[in-house]
Amino acid sequence: MDIKDLKETAALAHLNLSEEELLAAFPAFEEMLGFFAVMHAADSDPPVFSGTGTVSSPHFRSDSVAEDSLSVLERAGETDGSFIVIPNVL
Repeated sequence: MDIKDLKETAALAHLNLSEEELLAAFPAFEEMLGFFAVMHAADSDPPVFSGTGTVSSPHFRSDSVAEDSLSVLERAGETDGSFIVIPNVL
C-alpha cells in the first residue's frame, strides 16, 4: 500500500483527512494490513493436531511447548473418543 491508496481508501470511507493526518496514520495502516495478512494465512492454513498432542503449523513455534508435556487428551480429564468432554456448568 502506498499513500495514494490510503488517500483513496479514506475518500471511499468518507474520511476527510488532511495530508498530514494521512502521513501520520500511514504506518498504523500498514501494520494493520500486516496483521490482516497473518490472520488470512492462519485461516487458509489451519494447524494440524495429531493424536499425540503435537501441533504442526507454520504459525506455531515449536519451542513454545515443553518437550516433556503431556498431550492435550491426556490432560483433558474425561474424553469421548477423540473429543474432550466439557462439563455443563449452568
